[in-house]
Amino acid sequence: MGTLSRTALALALASALAPPAAAVNVAAGGLGQVLLFPYYTANGNRQTIASVVNVTNRVKAVRVRFLEGRNGKPVLDFNLYLSPFDVWTGVVGANGSTGPALLSTSDTSCTVPRLLQPRAFQSFQYTGAEQDWLSAGTPASLATLLGAIERTREGHIEMIEMGLLQTGPQAAQLAEEATHNLAGVPANCQALVAAWTPPNGTWVVNAAASIEGPAGGLYGAGLVVDAANGTLLSYNAEAIEGFYINTADPGFLHQPPNSSRPNLADADWGAQPIQARIQFGNGFSATYLVPGRQTVPSTNQPYTLDALSLVLIKNSIFNEYATDPALGMLSEWVVTFPTKRGYVDVTSDASVRRPFTEAFRDDGAACERVLLRYWNREERESGFAPGAVDFDPPPPGGAPGVPSLCGQVNVIAFNQTFTGPDTPSALLGSTTRVGVRLETAQGPVLHTGWMNLTFDDPLSAGVSNFIDNRINDPQAGSDALVGLPAIGFWALNYTRADATPGLLATYAGTVRHRFSNESTSIFP
Repeated sequence: MGTLSRTALALALASALAPPAAAVNVAAGGLGQVLLFPYYTANGNRQTIASVVNVTNRVKAVRVRFLEGRNGKPVLDFNLYLSPFDVWTGVVGANGSTGPALLSTSDTSCTVPRLLQPRAFQSFQYTGAEQDWLSAGTPASLATLLGAIERTREGHIEMIEMGLLQTGPQAAQLAEEATHNLAGVPANCQALVAAWTPPNGTWVVNAAASIEGPAGGLYGAGLVVDAANGTLLSYNAEAIEGFYINTADPGFLHQPPNSSRPNLADADWGAQPIQARIQFGNGFSATYLVPGRQTVPSTNQPYTLDALSLVLIKNSIFNEYATDPALGMLSEWVVTFPTKRGYVDVTSDASVRRPFTEAFRDDGAACERVLLRYWNREERESGFAPGAVDFDPPPPGGAPGVPSLCGQVNVIAFNQTFTGPDTPSALLGSTTRVGVRLETAQGPVLHTGWMNLTFDDPLSAGVSNFIDNRINDPQAGSDALVGLPAIGFWALNYTRADATPGLLATYAGTVRHRFSNESTSIFP
């Protein structure tokens, strides 16, 4: 473990000769076909502003999807049609301390359905027939929590380019109608709504009509605003290139706004396997092959989700913390697994597919073990035995000394005191947070320093979290990429009462996680 195998090295050298867009990859320049926003929240009167920018001269169709944080179930979807060089912004908030999250926007860009009033997030995908936890033996209080509309108030966002609209006089050639005029208003958004109106709307009859394949050129950002405390936390969305290049079916991703498609399992290169390029920390890159529209025989899940998971997989993440009480410092990490639901939203642990290992079922959690190590700024480590540091409180299914991350979106709060299981975190207001107290074996708390969070806990027997690179047989031997597909950031806030007499100075910011990844030979 820790070095590239000969197979991976050969793939790395071959991929170095390919053009940058000739593989699914995390876009170094921040522009792509797919945008992944690691966090939104409407908790504690906070608001999250999401924006997406089209840097091209073509009209783009984009699926916008908000997903709750426990199991990544969709809570609001719509189609967005971006004019050339357009920006769309929306605000996630809530009315009061209970009830759903709400999306509001004053943006004029065309959406289907139209967003003329605040739109409430919905619980349809995790309640009723779609309930995603086992009812047998679930305590009534937990069942109420897992089915609550408040579950929509915290999660993450994905945006997927569905294609390019054509210009022209035909009914499906609606680029002109979606394009802003000199007054800054699209010419005719209602024409796009009509195209999706049953039973005879042009796109109802043929969703791919006059749609060209996606071409990239999108970037996005998120802003978490806490007006009461005067803070704003900003981050960039992760951009993915090369997601869909199936020229034989260019309009496949353009789907009705109430459809579960497109999603992150819809990567497609047509007749050829999808190439997923991973950049290693030592300067090498490797290209892994993923089948097209095939499904895993044992689970009937698409292999194609692996394309996204491979380029996002990380063996360890690294970042800092700062919790100096004299400066009122708060630190929290967001660790989001954007593809997790596609692996764990199944009927049993036996149905879960790597790199994840536990189904989201019995108690509304699907836990993966991690190893925590931390130091202060002068290289002092905890002094505890490796593996002895756990989250507070222990997540469901996690035994003492076995810290686990159990949600699709995870917030780790540093050196905070929680009075009960529902106490929100101090900075992001997360109600599903876990905490870690960075003490030493001698007692003192380490208030500033850095932490290493490693997936696939190396103290446990065997290798659990991995994706291997063979195409047809998931049990065959070959090289594997170890870890979990994760994105996120460190959020920091601190307050100084002495900055200027009579004024309170509040500072906030985010820092993207650093990471390492490893290729290893899992099987003989």
